[in-house]
Amino acid sequence: MKALLNIVTLTIFLFFGQSKQTKLNGIYYSIDNKFERWSIMELTENGIFKYKYGLSACQGEITGTYSINNNRIRFKNDTEFMKEYLESERDSLIKSDSTFIGIGIPIYPDLSLTEWKIKKNSIKPISEIDCGCIIEKGKHKKK
Repeated sequence: MKALLNIVTLTIFLFFGQSKQTKLNGIYYSIDNKFERWSIMELTENGIFKYKYGLSACQGEITGTYSINNNRIRFKNDTEFMKEYLESERDSLIKSDSTFIGIGIPIYPDLSLTEWKIKKNSIKPISEIDCGCIIEKGKHKKK
C-alpha cells in the first residue's frame, strides 16, 4: 500500500511539474508594444529562448538558454551576444586591419543580469533590461 501511495504521489508530482513547464512554452508580447516599439520573448520546450526587440530602426534579436527555479526564469545569452566575445572580435579586427580602429561594439541586452517572474499567462523582468534603444521593464503576455 505504501509503495502504491508513493507511485501515485510521484506521478502527480511529475504530471503537474511537466504541465507547468509546457504551459510556459510560447511567445510572450510586451504590454508596452506600440506602433514602432516592441519586445517579444519566445520560450521553447527544450530550454532555448529567442528575444526580439526594437524601436523604429534600432532592432535586435538574441538567443540563448533558460532555466526555471522557484517561479523565476534565468536566462543566459549565447556566446556571440556576450560583451566579452564582441570585444575580443573587435580587438581581432583592429589587430588585423588598423582601419577598424573606430569600430563600435553593438549593444545587446545581457539577460543574465536579471530574472523574470512567472505569473499566470505572463512573465515580467524583475529589473529593467537595457536593450540599447529601449529600456524594457514591462509584463509580457502569452498569446
